[in-house]
This record gives sequence, structure tokens and C-alpha cells, in this order.
Amino acid sequence: MKTQIVLATLLSLSTSAFAAETVSVQKALPEVGSNLSGITYNYDSDSYFLIQNNSGNIFEYKADFTKPVRTIRMTNLTDADTEDIVYLGNNQYAISTESNQVLILKIDEVQTTVDVRDSRDDVQMMQLPAPAKHNKGLEGVCFSKKHNTFYAVQEKKPKRIFEWTRPSHGNDIADAAALGVKEPFDTEKILKHVMSDLSACIYDDKNDQLLLLSHESSRVMRLNRQGQVVSTTDLPLLPDQYEGMTFSKDGKLIVVSEPNIVVILK
Repeated sequence: MKTQIVLATLLSLSTSAFAAETVSVQKALPEVGSNLSGITYNYDSDSYFLIQNNSGNIFEYKADFTKPVRTIRMTNLTDADTEDIVYLGNNQYAISTESNQVLILKIDEVQTTVDVRDSRDDVQMMQLPAPAKHNKGLEGVCFSKKHNTFYAVQEKKPKRIFEWTRPSHGNDIADAAALGVKEPFDTEKILKHVMSDLSACIYDDKNDQLLLLSHESSRVMRLNRQGQVVSTTDLPLLPDQYEGMTFSKDGKLIVVSEPNIVVILK
């Protein structure tokens, strides 16, 4: 499918009081098929890693998003509903699953298959508080290199933001209390009437801000470390199921939507 260059600013609902983003590129990725759920930028390889849910597949693309450099298959997943991915450096990635687990694993430059069974020494499992509702668990995970801190977002019922320090060891941590997970903000209060769900997060180390994405509301919100809202921005109404986001090398916001759409914003 050809890249669509959108010249005009696409506004959301006319009743919205929020700023609207401008699209520079919107593109379908036929090789992904469906269930595109997350994206992260690998600053060491200058490429993007995109993850599917319900499949265990990761796709690596260069910045033009023409064809995947490779497809990486994760095997022996306890929960194949993988929702998001974030690059940590040194070929390490964190993967979030719907069962509120975050896995740290290594993918080298040539691998096309990764065994992620919990018993492996090179895979670390971190268990967050269990979701109250089935299929309403973790949707996004992000990492602040500056603060050595993870954030993760739970979709809804209730919407939650989790925060914890990255462990100094690589052992599995099956207890959220032992992991030191906390909820730094009253998430439901902050998002009331603004975001009806949470689908992803990224941490902006440069500005010390946490960005939240809602697919139901098609919005991005920026919070400072005190939980105060810095800005709220509407995304284009189409595509309509934004599931993941990352920053490009030059600081542009890139969002992905089901089934297989990547959108680069100006």
C-alpha cells in the first residue's frame, strides 16, 4: 500500500478543546497483518521494533517502514497476549503482557527466534498486581533511562499507572510488593472525562514527562513527575485504534494502530 502524505491538519471532534496533531506519514504494514500493538525505537540499530498481540511476533523495520528487516518469533510464552515493547539498551527489551507481567529479554542483531520461557537465566519476569477484570490488564510499558524506572499502564476497570525501579539483578520477581511497585498518581482522577482507557506510555527523559495514550479517546496526555497534566493532544480520528507509541530519532511522535497502521506525526 502506498504511503499517504497528509497535507492538512486533521482535527478531532469539533467540541474538543485540545490541540490537534498533524500527520506527515500514514502507512499500512501488510507484513504485520493484524493485531499491531506496540512499537519502540532501538537507538543502537536505528530501527523500530513492533509487536503483535496474541501471536508472539516482533517485526524490525527501518525508518522508511517499507519492508521488515526481520521477523522475530517469541516461543514458550506463558502469556502470548503481548501488548507492548520498549528498548532498554544493550539489545535488551521489556515486553508487557495482558496478565500484568513484564519480561526483560535479549534479542541480538541476527536472531529470528527467542525462547522466553521463565526458567531461562537470560529472561527476567516481573509480576505486577493482577488485573481485576479478564482482558483488562497491562497495555503499555515504558522506561526512563534517566531515572532507571519502569512505568506500565493498565487498560481500565480501573485505569492504573504503575511505577517501579529496575531491579539490579536478573532474577524473576513474582510478587509485586517485592518488586516495589507503586502507583504514583490517582490515575482515575487525572484521566476523568479526558481518557476512557489507556493503551500505551512512553517516558520523555529530555522533558521529564510521562506520555499516556488512549485508543478509545484518540488522545495523548503529558504528565510531569508530580502527576500534573502538562498538555493533552487529540490524534486524527482515523485510524481509530491507537495501541502503541514511541519517539523517532529526531523526536517525532510515532503511533501505531490496529490492524497494522503506523502514523508519523509532525
